[in-house]
Amino acid sequence: MGLLLITRFTLQEAFHRWLLLAMLLLDILLLAVFALMLNAAYSNELVHAPSQSNPQLFLLEFDLIISILSVWAAYLLSGALAIVLSINMTSGEIEAGTFSVIVSKPLHRAEIIFGKWLGYALILCTYTAMLFFTFLGLIFWRTGYFPDNALSALGMLEISTLVLLALTTLGSTVFPTLVNGAIVIMLFIGAPLASFIQLITTPGPTVQNITTIVNLVIPTDALWHGASYFLIPSFLYSILQQRGILKDLNTPFTSIQPISTALFIWAILYCIVLPIIGAIRFQRRDL
Repeated sequence: MGLLLITRFTLQEAFHRWLLLAMLLLDILLLAVFALMLNAAYSNELVHAPSQSNPQLFLLEFDLIISILSVWAAYLLSGALAIVLSINMTSGEIEAGTFSVIVSKPLHRAEIIFGKWLGYALILCTYTAMLFFTFLGLIFWRTGYFPDNALSALGMLEISTLVLLALTTLGSTVFPTLVNGAIVIMLFIGAPLASFIQLITTPGPTVQNITTIVNLVIPTDALWHGASYFLIPSFLYSILQQRGILKDLNTPFTSIQPISTALFIWAILYCIVLPIIGAIRFQRRDL
């Protein structure tokens, strides 16, 4: 019961904070601008399509690019909200001195950590799904295109968001709020650097080892590439492979193969183990 009580309080607190309301209002504005720009861009593509050798493939290329970019925006926005919403999960309460009142009640410290984690997880997963389906819904409304494996792509984004939440959960029990935020932001921003390094250098064991280490420390970028794989129609892979240009889809934003099973399992464990370590650390922390 204590866990559910803390979860309820966390949800209530989040919805009473201006941060979440401001993010939702800005997202509505962003989606409105996106819808207007999408309508203008697609209308322009329809004008030029008849002059192409394959008009359908020409329009599909546009649909695919805009879908990947919009879902990438959803990935960044959900990641940003995960960080700014939860960096002070426990450190903020400790700094404010409110835990000295809460902990004196018949509540286990682990219930506080897992209750807060569950509350934030519900908010972030709902927010990510809302952004994901709104972006793709607008694209479908204007172009008629919707990825066949959209749910698999959404699953990757949800896990990516939970990875960041797990990291802030642990960091909030160890570091002050600002330090925790700085660490998580730097890791989140730095994670794609491995993909850019692979793009500009010749593949080799050293580059691969660096990429593996980065993905183990912060697997968000690997999960994004896994999501981008599911956004691309399977028949398009066959077409590009026949033309010998399939490797052109291997970019810092897209991938020609799904996330490896081992790395996917690691990401799941990451989401589970880090909050548990955070709860253990919180048990021993002086409030």
